[in-house]
Amino acid sequence: MKKSSIQLVTTGAVLGLIIGVLFIFVQPLFGMSPLTQRHAEGYMKLSEMSHGTAITSAWLMHLFISACYGIACSVALILSKKIVPYSVQIVFLSWITTVIAPPANALIVKLIGTQSLSSFTNLPAMNFSIDAKLILHLIFFAVIALTLWVSQRPIK
Repeated sequence: MKKSSIQLVTTGAVLGLIIGVLFIFVQPLFGMSPLTQRHAEGYMKLSEMSHGTAITSAWLMHLFISACYGIACSVALILSKKIVPYSVQIVFLSWITTVIAPPANALIVKLIGTQSLSSFTNLPAMNFSIDAKLILHLIFFAVIALTLWVSQRPIK
């Protein structure tokens, strides 16, 4: 991988972390309790985890996923240097992560809460709705993607 690609992926990961933190504080504006709070509550319900450990675990998992989303935006930019294919990839990433979010979140809560791979039953259905969750994901990915795009354009 070229040095510029490594820098782009690193930048994407950092942007993912920053936007991931902002995401948690924006969620209530869309009528949702923060994801980290919901996950921490799930961890404590499934285990004897303390509140502090649960909230720390929830934040670490959320930030890991957010960094991965930022890396995905970087990889999309590396693969497609033109704005239209890049935009299509970003919209697709926003949509697919929204679709898989309910079962993925439940899976994470069960895995961390029970520390067992045998508890992957009764996951919620995928979310094919056009709703606030999709809007939040579109905003999340768009901010990262636009920042990466602008950072790669030569200054004139």
